[in-house]
Amino acid sequence: MPAVKPYERDYFRNPETYTYEYFYNNVLNTNKNTVAEALGIADEELLTYYNLKLDPDNNRFFFRLDPYNKRNYQELEYFTFTNLQNVIKERIDDTISDKILDDISQFNYALIFLNQSFSNTETTYLFKKISNIISLDYSVIRDVLGRFPLNSLFFSIDLFAVLNANKKLYDFFDKLLLPESQLKYLANKPFMHLNMWPHQIMALEEWLKADKKGILEMATATGKTVIGLAAISHLAQFNDNLRVLVLTHSRAILNQWRREAIDKLGIVADPDLDYNSSLFREGNFRIEFNTLQTVYKYPHLYETDLLIVDEVHHGAGKEYREALNVPCKWKMGLSATITGKGEGKNVLYSHIGKTCFKFGLSDACKKGVIPEFKLFIHKTYLAPIEDREFKDISKKIINMFDYINSTSSKRIRELSEGKFSRFDSISDFISLVKKCNYNGKRIPEEWLKLQGLIFKRRPIIHKSSPKIENAIKLAKNVGSKKKCVLFAMNIDTCENIYKALNGDINAYIVHSDLNERQKENSMREFRNCSEGVLIAPKILDEGIDIPDADVGINVSSAKTELQLVQRMGRILRKSPGKKPIFHHFVALPHTFIDSEDSFSYLNDLAWIYDITTKMGIDAQMYDPNNPEILKLEKQSEKFAYDYYFKNKKIISNDFGTINMRYIVQSISEEPKQKLIDLLDGIHGFISDSMWLKLLREAHEKQNIHENIKMVDLPNHRWLLIISGRNPRKLKEFLESYE
Repeated sequence: MPAVKPYERDYFRNPETYTYEYFYNNVLNTNKNTVAEALGIADEELLTYYNLKLDPDNNRFFFRLDPYNKRNYQELEYFTFTNLQNVIKERIDDTISDKILDDISQFNYALIFLNQSFSNTETTYLFKKISNIISLDYSVIRDVLGRFPLNSLFFSIDLFAVLNANKKLYDFFDKLLLPESQLKYLANKPFMHLNMWPHQIMALEEWLKADKKGILEMATATGKTVIGLAAISHLAQFNDNLRVLVLTHSRAILNQWRREAIDKLGIVADPDLDYNSSLFREGNFRIEFNTLQTVYKYPHLYETDLLIVDEVHHGAGKEYREALNVPCKWKMGLSATITGKGEGKNVLYSHIGKTCFKFGLSDACKKGVIPEFKLFIHKTYLAPIEDREFKDISKKIINMFDYINSTSSKRIRELSEGKFSRFDSISDFISLVKKCNYNGKRIPEEWLKLQGLIFKRRPIIHKSSPKIENAIKLAKNVGSKKKCVLFAMNIDTCENIYKALNGDINAYIVHSDLNERQKENSMREFRNCSEGVLIAPKILDEGIDIPDADVGINVSSAKTELQLVQRMGRILRKSPGKKPIFHHFVALPHTFIDSEDSFSYLNDLAWIYDITTKMGIDAQMYDPNNPEILKLEKQSEKFAYDYYFKNKKIISNDFGTINMRYIVQSISEEPKQKLIDLLDGIHGFISDSMWLKLLREAHEKQNIHENIKMVDLPNHRWLLIISGRNPRKLKEFLESYE
């Protein structure tokens, strides 16, 4: 006799409580709960049902409805989709027909199947690779992943909406419907899912023409690593058994290579392990990482197919040049520059091959890859579209979060298997709910209500622009004297800004709702004017020639890639002796939730500082003394500081894991020691500008180009925040991790 499942004992005693009617009247009834709370509960129950359909022999599921009465779940689906119509209307600019609802249901079920068959990591990499295949900018999917868990109905609807808006829905859907074996192969196959820059494509082509041997001389921050990974991707398409060895002199650089390979090639592996852990997939494909100092002793033991030597000029030294004798078919050397004409250069040429491609600093500046301009950061507030609703939801989240923490410590400890008895952040809460769902543990109803409120609030934030009054005021001032390109969040925001500007100054607008003639006219008029503002949500993706400009303004609240700044460098005018200006808005909600918004806001700032320090751009605060913003920023930093010292890491749905050990270990030994020495002379708190000055001074020997202050140290601002801006604690961190 089969074992009785967890929910069946209660079902046999009280079958009437497992009907949809009972569930609606006693749980979902929107007279008792908000729509968001009811949807949070309904979403969880539907997910449990879908999981049962995919895995009918699994006994871990706990149901609130009779799962063998299909009508119960048809009614629940109808309730969910009916109440989600307002959400769908906001996200999908289309008539909500039965076909749309049916398409969303099928799309959701396809994603549920995907989540049942693949790990979250595999699913994420699969999304990246499908995006590349169908020519979709992956950032639109990444933004959705930052808002909702993969297995929620809210995620399905938001993803459906953004794919539909980008006219890629059915291309994406078709790939999801491939046989599981093909999806599994695609998810695990090393595959470059990044759109390369023209100079990177040219570099790879020149290396391939040179019989897959030779040195690429490329300036810092021009993407040398990407070319090496692209070579791996290219060769792996023809050889499932490809073996790769990456060599360099620095362990920190090798760890970075390993993380980049995982991210850019979509290899399922733990990015937090160090370079001693090889990357591999089914078959004999393998990427190994090692130092010149180790390999030079016995190079014949490290036979490989492709040898990549980063910072290859270090291999010219008499001690380490033997490492270049590793037996291999193909060789690639990477370096900012190969100097001199003597023995060292001859050694490199004889072992790796001659220089087959050069892309120097002047080339990078001319092409806008390393743009030369000033960047101002504007700290402002978001302008939520439904402000009253937003404030009400925020207040309910704070109250319910506090209530759960104060009344459910025993339940939290039980469900977290003794790891903690209260939630320190919203991310902790979401992670535990997700884990409970996967393991078939019953989730308290209040928790599901809170989850529904959180999911309702997030899209309001993400579809909101930073307060555009400031941007409009700035654009009026600048646009009356110069040519300016303004990036907005969406078409509606574009139209609102256009209406506010038109009549006062020359204003032009370009977006996908306009026909080709209208777009061409706007672009032509802007190209021919001497001053004015061009407004667009995705001007760089319109596939049209972009006129030059003097000023760029970005008021899109969605995070854009490093490519935004690089592309802006192509657009902005490079007049002799004059640096163009780029204004970037970083926003936070007026109704602030410490445990939800602190990490996101701080990471927005950390992200833009990563970009500017890597590219040697000076970032300045536009209004550094706004008292209200400063208060919330200090509040955010204190929350992050306290959280880290309790949990030893920061985990967020928005940006992954922040761990001090990995940030410190990514600093090369000489700059790290110099930074420690510099901190000895610092007293009092460290400001942002002082921190950047210290970083650049510590790395000055690594910058071979005069007046270029590039520092490639991801997440470096978190180092400052988590040390509490205290030089003594910062020094302790630097000395603690080798």
